[in-house]
Amino acid sequence: MKFTDKKNPETILTELENFHPQFIQSSQRIMEAGNSKLFTLDFLALSVNNRAISLINSYVTLVKSKNYLTAVSLIRLQLDNALRFFASTLVENSNEFAMHFIDGKPIKDYEDINGKKLSDNYLAKKLDVYFNGTQKLYNDTCGYIHLSDKHFFPTVSKKKREDLKFGIQIGSSDNFRMDDKFKFTNTMLEVSKLVLIVVEQWKHEKIKLSEIHDKQNVLK
Repeated sequence: MKFTDKKNPETILTELENFHPQFIQSSQRIMEAGNSKLFTLDFLALSVNNRAISLINSYVTLVKSKNYLTAVSLIRLQLDNALRFFASTLVENSNEFAMHFIDGKPIKDYEDINGKKLSDNYLAKKLDVYFNGTQKLYNDTCGYIHLSDKHFFPTVSKKKREDLKFGIQIGSSDNFRMDDKFKFTNTMLEVSKLVLIVVEQWKHEKIKLSEIHDKQNVLK
């Protein structure tokens, strides 16, 4: 994962907010790829892109409301997009995999080409081979989805009276340092870029499959 320390939280938030059209353009490229032939996996790709846009918009809305405690949990959901679509590259038949998804069956029950169940943790390990830091990010962000120590520290604030050792802050989600806020948003942006990279791989594969399909028709 690539991170930068040259931007403030407001600037990086604007960059994230302006990134979501990339998914619309990606969807158009996918639909037009392979002479606009329609494959089952197209529906999964478009579902991922649509969800990615929704998560970005939701993250921006929450941050503008200073609700970082909830916003940061959306990073894990965005990572979920990358993991679940990446799973389609590990299976023997991506069409059958997509139908498994469309039928509402859990992806974690599907097996890859080596007979391994496609659990989120397994997918994070596999994706980490190509994008170093994925496994750590997966473990860290799971802490914001499930009640953990990640929710304890924002509740403890600096003491406001000399006779207190620490303060307790309830009803506010803005008890984060500026560098934490920047890191959260920058991570959301980088994970969104990761989703786009993973989904765009299908476009290239679709072109190859379309060419094979056309050659088979010529030979008939």
